[in-house]
Amino acid sequence: MTRSYSLTLTGGNITISNNMTFLTPETLGIVNQPLGHVTGTRSVSGSFTCYLNTPSSGNSSADLFEDIIESTSVVTNSFDLTFTIGGTGNTPRVVANLNNCHLEVPTHSIDDIISLETTFHALPTSVDAVDEIDFIFIGPTVT
Repeated sequence: MTRSYSLTLTGGNITISNNMTFLTPETLGIVNQPLGHVTGTRSVSGSFTCYLNTPSSGNSSADLFEDIIESTSVVTNSFDLTFTIGGTGNTPRVVANLNNCHLEVPTHSIDDIISLETTFHALPTSVDAVDEIDFIFIGPTVT
């Protein structure tokens, strides 16, 4: 089933890491300098927060929460996340598209308002692919 959710986010982050490890010998009495480095597996992850809402139009954060909780027969969930930073149709803006994301079960926070925090992990489309995230930068037209 394909379903679209349109959420107004109140916060979040996207972390891109190359998981670099430096090879540094340990020698007593001197400042150790790395011999080299090893690049690990790239990982793209993060989280976003939004208000828990149920507008009459449907496809709200409550619907997303309910769909994730009730999908007990799904082994691996896969979501296509698109973050439009700066507003849809505005200039300038940045669009981050993550085509294949695993969403964890959202946690809720009850303060003055009820909000949801959802953690995600972007995955490539295949083992040797490097398409976890695509960025589109839209700026003003230069004349």
